[in-house]
Amino acid sequence: MKRNGLMLILAATLFLASGAVAGTWTADELSQYTHGQIDAMGNKSLPLQIAYWEWVKAEADEVIAEWEPQVLPLRSRAQDLDRQIADLQSQINQLRADIDRIRNSGVTHRIVEGECLSLIASYHYYFNDASRWPQIYERNRDTISDPDLIYAGHTLIVPVPMVSSYTVVDGDFLGKIAGYGVVYGDRGMWPQLYEANRNIISNPNLIYPGQVLSVPRTGSRPGTTR
Repeated sequence: MKRNGLMLILAATLFLASGAVAGTWTADELSQYTHGQIDAMGNKSLPLQIAYWEWVKAEADEVIAEWEPQVLPLRSRAQDLDRQIADLQSQINQLRADIDRIRNSGVTHRIVEGECLSLIASYHYYFNDASRWPQIYERNRDTISDPDLIYAGHTLIVPVPMVSSYTVVDGDFLGKIAGYGVVYGDRGMWPQLYEANRNIISNPNLIYPGQVLSVPRTGSRPGTTR
């Protein structure tokens, strides 16, 4: 019984001695060791190992405390950038949708006797370029099986946007301009052109080549774009 008591006293003494020794190394001394060297000690020099890992933790805590004030604003900035990226992606998706819509849009053109796709493409209010007739053909392949065979009275979709302004050319008059598909597609809407341009047109029967007319969209006939 007395022997067991002595063993307990000895164990307690060793434990207290280990705790005391653990605090006897300086930071300079501990810094001479590497993690690998400490790990290689196994069950030996336990007080030294305890002191080493406490020192490593204290060093790490100091680094964290030093960098945390700088890291927090960076995290906030990163969140802001994520939001900006999401907004930009949304805008890109909208632009892509707009491009697809424009690519598939156009104005109606009713074919008259003597017209062919290249002639239609050459009109100044469409492409002003006869060589661009394939664009009209591609847009209307569901109704045109042979680009050399189109018929008066049929309606085509010409893949051009409706205009917000129009430059008068020789032979134009307001009714004719209003009838162009890119304008209103309806000659009867010429008064709308006149009212929107009274600052440059004093007489609706007198317009001149080179005049640039504003083409307001309010009240335009529905169905002139597809």
